[in-house]
Amino acid sequence: MIKALPAADVHELSDAKRGKLSQEVHARLKQGIFDFRLPPGQRYSEAALAEMMEVSRTPLRLALHILEHEGYLQNVGGHNCWQVRPLDLSYYEDLYDFRSELEALAIRLAGKAGALRGLDALAELWCAPKGQRRLDSDFVAERDEAFHLAIVGLANNASMLRTFAEITDRIRIIRRVDFVSERRIEETYDEHGRIVRTLMAGAFDEAEALIRRHIELSREEIRKITVHSMHMKR
Repeated sequence: MIKALPAADVHELSDAKRGKLSQEVHARLKQGIFDFRLPPGQRYSEAALAEMMEVSRTPLRLALHILEHEGYLQNVGGHNCWQVRPLDLSYYEDLYDFRSELEALAIRLAGKAGALRGLDALAELWCAPKGQRRLDSDFVAERDEAFHLAIVGLANNASMLRTFAEITDRIRIIRRVDFVSERRIEETYDEHGRIVRTLMAGAFDEAEALIRRHIELSREEIRKITVHSMHMKR
């Protein structure tokens, strides 16, 4: 005979399920924003989003408020209307400045510490010959994030790594556009490979200059973004 759960336990289980569903909806909406399936500036009613996500409004609303807190959505025209925040390129430029300084500082701190770990794994991917490179944009975008997190990780500073991970999350919507063209993907392999080889050689001043230049080249690509190119990405 199956023992029935107490009413309090049933309620707690229901809350847990709702929380998990809200997390899933949050992740799906966020990915839609990153992929421009929910484009910047577009407005949606809660009813439309609930239908799109195939969920009730209760878990949806929690997900929407989290995305609002994270800066991806804004509430407009009443409680039931939400807008994907329009892209503010000056905001991303500021984040790129911060990102560049963090990565440069991480390399300087790593140079003072001496021994570096994890470079062999980075070299295996980014120093691969051209014929062995994976060129699909989603893969490269994900591995690019991992590369830069690994660079900051060389400083062995947990606070720096947490801060950088948050910046990475903020600029992801822009970074995805940076890997649309095969040219940019090939350049990323070349630039990452040079940085890794320089670090392995212990030339930290040169590696710092290379990482700054690499980020600046990426920033130049970001400056070329237009509403047209974002719609093409969709």
